[in-house]
Amino acid sequence: MKKVLLTTTALVFTAGFAAAEGHSAASITISGEAIAGVKYIEDAAQETTQFLELDFGVSGKTVTDGGLEVGASFDLDLNSGGEAAPDDEEVYISGGGITLTLGDVGSADDSVIANIADIGFDGIGIDDTAEFFFDTTTQNIHVKGEFGAITAVATANMDETGTDASEDYGIAVNYDAGTFSVGAGFTNNADEAGLDEDIETFILGGSVTAGGADINLFFHTADADDFAESVSGYGASVSYPMGALTLVASVGATDLDDDDADFGVGASYDLGGGVSFAGGIGQVDNPFADDDGIMVADMGIKMKF
Repeated sequence: MKKVLLTTTALVFTAGFAAAEGHSAASITISGEAIAGVKYIEDAAQETTQFLELDFGVSGKTVTDGGLEVGASFDLDLNSGGEAAPDDEEVYISGGGITLTLGDVGSADDSVIANIADIGFDGIGIDDTAEFFFDTTTQNIHVKGEFGAITAVATANMDETGTDASEDYGIAVNYDAGTFSVGAGFTNNADEAGLDEDIETFILGGSVTAGGADINLFFHTADADDFAESVSGYGASVSYPMGALTLVASVGATDLDDDDADFGVGASYDLGGGVSFAGGIGQVDNPFADDDGIMVADMGIKMKF
């Protein structure tokens, strides 16, 4: 799934910068996060490996005389393979509860629908198979409307390079009552994996807080003329905070004949200052092979600044 980077501020130029430029509401924010640790995959050529990833983001915003907020952002990511490149470039304009974003935007379903929480410092893949057709569309237009407890999102593609854009699109809506939320969506994924027909996916997701635990439930079903039958994925996750320690358990599965459930448990300990130590262990199965699942695990440090 995509990481949200611009959540923790490391450096903000506000009053001085704004006064110099003549925009009292203008600001630039630099933020980031990093993870580092070890991963284990049973029966892999190298079962235990080191992994690290650095993600930095830059965003800027200002407000027009008419009260519209406009802004832009991009990320710079670096992983263990030494690959670094700017991505997630976005420009937005917002007013009256409506936000229009252009660029490398997220899909409608991932914007508002609760899904299965993965476990570990980077994630060991408990949710991957169950969410195979979730957040897979590629769009560059994102429209979000916020109306009290209801949030609605629509996403679509527009040609950028002189060639036909894929006909991917999606719609989703979520109702948030505070102690619980529920969302539903529909996506159309064009030309996926060389198929002749589009893949249509219906998604349901919800979350509830009960007994001090945060519970997420997820279901989706995907269909296309090239499929012998529709494919459904579903799962649940539970997160239970106990002071600085948070325990997590997740399970995910599909209705494919050869797929066994993926499941695992993990924990995260908040060290303060945006730093936490996390790890998880579980079983992940190949959904297209009649075999037993393999054990996967990871352990490492996470930091936000």
